[in-house]
Order: sequence, then structure tokens, then C-alpha cells
Amino acid sequence: MLLYFGLFLLTALVLFVAVMYVLIFVREKKRVRREFDPEYEKKRAEHYPPPFPNGWFSLCSSDSVKKGQVIEVDAFGEKFAVFRGEDGKVGVMDVYCPHLNANLAGAKVQGNSLVCPFHGWEFNREGKCDHIPYCDKMPQNAAARSWTFKETWGLVLVWYHAENEPPSWETDGEIPELDTYKFHTKTEDILRIHLQDFAENGADFAHFGFVHNLLTIPIANRFIDVRHTVNIDFYEGERRHTASFTDQADLVWKKSREEIPHAGGNAVVTFYGPGFLVFRFTTKIGKMLLVKTFTPLGPLKVRMNDYIYAPKGTFPLSIKYLMNEAGAQFHDDINIWERKNFAIRPMLVKGDGPIMKMRTWYSQFYSDKNNAIKGLTKPAMTAENN
Repeated sequence: MLLYFGLFLLTALVLFVAVMYVLIFVREKKRVRREFDPEYEKKRAEHYPPPFPNGWFSLCSSDSVKKGQVIEVDAFGEKFAVFRGEDGKVGVMDVYCPHLNANLAGAKVQGNSLVCPFHGWEFNREGKCDHIPYCDKMPQNAAARSWTFKETWGLVLVWYHAENEPPSWETDGEIPELDTYKFHTKTEDILRIHLQDFAENGADFAHFGFVHNLLTIPIANRFIDVRHTVNIDFYEGERRHTASFTDQADLVWKKSREEIPHAGGNAVVTFYGPGFLVFRFTTKIGKMLLVKTFTPLGPLKVRMNDYIYAPKGTFPLSIKYLMNEAGAQFHDDINIWERKNFAIRPMLVKGDGPIMKMRTWYSQFYSDKNNAIKGLTKPAMTAENN
């Protein structure tokens, strides 16, 4: 009897510790949701660069469009019909039929083509109309606009360029971990920001010590600070569309400022054009890969998706803790971005970080038709720190 009672107490203790661990150490931090004044948002957007830079962007995850299915997706102020034919391959075209503008998201997938729900016009994957059931003579311009797209990273990507130029860089083979890591979860959020704010954030070294100096673990913040050591590199030549940011985050005691051994972590963040960031987190409790996508929907309106991967066998609570810790840092930034304006000529001082170098790098994603803000690549600077 005492043995059973002892086992019961031990089991209860283990469950209690597990529950407390989740509640205390793996607590999710929710970001603040704000109401927005549409008229003021229009005014705020006037100060920012054009909302749609050129590059590859994510429309949706591959698993969100099944074989024989068509879905409607918003991006760049446009609406897309994304469908998967019976051969398993994807097609991407404007959502409106060129005949009488019926919505092709309500179409039927027949073989590898879309059949308009209004009059039965049949469009192939290139957008060309192959068949009109009640007309023998096919109009020469009977076609829905198709887009340059690809499937990679478990995503359906589309190439956007204001002047309709073909892709100038590729994404294939850039994330080898996806071949061996296990997918865990994905999230989606709509942000009232410009994509460039996120890029500039990595070059804003000074903000890390003010915005990201706390942990999500309760009570611990009374005794512990986070010390960030950051750096950013901008690539040239064939890889000029990429940049790499590193953040070594160490935990230190508030009072002595001494480092706590084996308690920190390292993040390597790679920018792939304006639409993707890949975070590689390495800590003593495990590794995590975060693919973060930004798809502009309109002026100061961006869809952000996170896709979480980790090595097989990684302890689930470790992944959850890393996710929550990273999410909390992002939310702190987002709360600032959604209320800020764009400083065309910022008043920089020594220690701010290479913000202007980041703007120069980012300017490659705007072409003449983007109507980029004058002086974006060479604005006034007040400190020789960049």
C-alpha cells in the first residue's frame, strides 16, 4: 500500500513539475493588437519607400493547395488563383477571368487546367485559354495573366518585378537543413508595417540593449540581463541579394555583469531579398530553424508567416521555449514598427549601427518604376559610423 502511495506521489510530483515548467518557462507572450486610423495610415505610408519591392515572395505553403484544388491569395494589391493540377504541379495566374472577370478561385480543376465557373472557359497553367465550350474560334488574346513562380522550401513562391523583368537571383539549395529537419508548426500574422522596417531593424545595433534585454521567464528578469553582440555582412556579386546578421545573446547577472556560463544562444539570420529571412538558432537546449516570410499586401500591410523546423529528436518543450522567446522579441519590435514613421534622413550617432549601409543594400530591390524615394541610397548622415 505504501509502495503504491509512493508511486502516486512521485507521479503527481513529476506531473506538477512538468506543468509548472510549461507555465513558467514556456509561457507564450502575446503581442499588443492596435486599432488603426485608415486615413492616418495613408498619410504615414507617404513617407515610406514603395510598398512592393522586387523579388521572390511567398504566396502560400505548398500543403495549403491540394491536388485538384484552387485557392485565392492576396499579394502586391493583386489577387491570385493558385491551383494544383492532377499531375501535382502548381499554376499561378490572376484570379479574374479575362472574359467577364469571374473569380477563378471558384473554378474547377480539370486535368491540369482551370475551368471558369461562369462560362466554362478553360485555362492552362500558362494562363492561355485552350477551350471555349460554345465557340469554335479562339480569340488570340484569350489569356489570364500568369506569373513566374516556383515551389521550394515547402512554399509556393512568386516573382514580382515592377517592370516585369525576369528573376535575377534564385533560392534553390539555400536551406539544406530542410532535407533532414522535422517540420513542427507554422503561424501567420498581418502587420501594419513596411518590409524595410524589418531589414533595418537588424542593422539598428543600438536598439538590442533597450528592446531585447529581457527574458520571458518570470522573476528571472530581476536578476538576469541579456547581452547582445551583433554584426551584419552584406554580400556582393551573384549573392548581392543576400545579407547575413549574427546575434550572440549571452545571459549576465544584473549586479556583477558577469556572464552565466552555457546559458546564452546564437542566432544567424540570412536575408534572401526583401521577402525571406532564415533564422538558425543554436543553444544548449537545442537548435531551431525559422523560415520567416514577408508578403506585402498593400501600403503598410504585410503578411508574415513563420515556419518552424528542428533536428529530429529535439525535445518538444525546448522548441516551444525557443519559439516563445523568439516570438516575444519579434512582438516587441512589431509594437514599435506599427507606430513609427519612416525617417528619410535619420539623425544617426556613433553606435547606432550600419543602418545606411542596410538602406543602400535594400535599394537594389527598387527599380525606376517603383518610384523609390530620392536620396534613399545616399541620405544625409550625422555620424561616420556606417
